[in-house]
Amino acid sequence: MVEEWLRGVVAALAGLGTAVRRDEADAVHQARTATRRLRAVLAVVPGEAAAAARKELKSYGRLLGAARDLEVRAGLAAQLLDEAGEQGADAARERLVDDVRAAYRDAHERVVAYLDGSAYPRLLELLDVAAGDAEGIDELAVQHEARKHSRAMRYLAEALGDDETAAAGAALQDAFGDRRDYELLARSLDGETDEPLVRVRDTARARAATA
Repeated sequence: MVEEWLRGVVAALAGLGTAVRRDEADAVHQARTATRRLRAVLAVVPGEAAAAARKELKSYGRLLGAARDLEVRAGLAAQLLDEAGEQGADAARERLVDDVRAAYRDAHERVVAYLDGSAYPRLLELLDVAAGDAEGIDELAVQHEARKHSRAMRYLAEALGDDETAAAGAALQDAFGDRRDYELLARSLDGETDEPLVRVRDTARARAATA
């Protein structure tokens, strides 16, 4: 399951190369999202290739992020200036939109330089190896990682006073925790033949699947 997922996201990232080079709509954003998705899951994949790929994805993601942030900022500023409809805002538009779009073009050129360099093909090679290393990975490791991120989401939201998001994080944390606990119990009873133990094992595994 994890290997198949990784190969799908890797294929999507590789397929975005041309669109990113051409600066097609939303291409930089999609590529940035793909790097984040891959880094998150590669954290639970064993082997040197996964670690090296995560490091290189971070470098690529930073370049994409710098460009994307400028793209978004210019777009929001243009929208707000249009909504205000104030006359004599040429200086503001030049500063908030034109200058930022120029900075975006420079940032995009750095992304293209990365794609045309030696690091990007190497990244794709590492990702291919890492995906293979994910074959047969224990799903409990993925669930544990997801639980940690859910817990972090909860605590950060609490610090910001965002009760709704904190509650959502707590619910995710509990769900992943329950699933892991049930599965650990079931695994501890694998191989048992005593009927009560078998029933506990099967019930625990069923609840792990639906938690």
